[in-house]
Amino acid sequence: MNTQGNTPPDGDFARLVEQLAAEATRPKRAPTSNEHGLDVGMTPSSAPQSGVMHSAAPAVGAPGSVPPPDPAAVTRKVLLGIAIGWVFLLLVLMASGAPFVVLFAVFVGGIALARNLWRKALPPGAGSLREWLEQLARQQQERPRK
Repeated sequence: MNTQGNTPPDGDFARLVEQLAAEATRPKRAPTSNEHGLDVGMTPSSAPQSGVMHSAAPAVGAPGSVPPPDPAAVTRKVLLGIAIGWVFLLLVLMASGAPFVVLFAVFVGGIALARNLWRKALPPGAGSLREWLEQLARQQQERPRK
């Protein structure tokens, strides 16, 4: 669609581009009293400021820094999210009246996935779920009760 609003006079697009480029290079006017001047005094520069050192990541233990998460804890959270999504999917399928075969397939698939992924959720050094639970029970008993 070619309207008068998007067509330059006489169809001279090259001249229009040159005018727009010249307009962009002209200095901007000073802001009036009711306009803000956030970039007043700032010059565009891609070079970093001299004398200021920026590190990519804060030092470990620095005030305000967050220690990196334990990979096993992250894995447990991801697996918990998957389990919640699986239960939600089962509930939605039941509510929508899906056939029993579909419900059974999703249920068995979720159980199989959980059996394959549960070892990844254990902390390092725990050989099995039973060992980890026994270790947690010992730690609970060793803690002084208040």
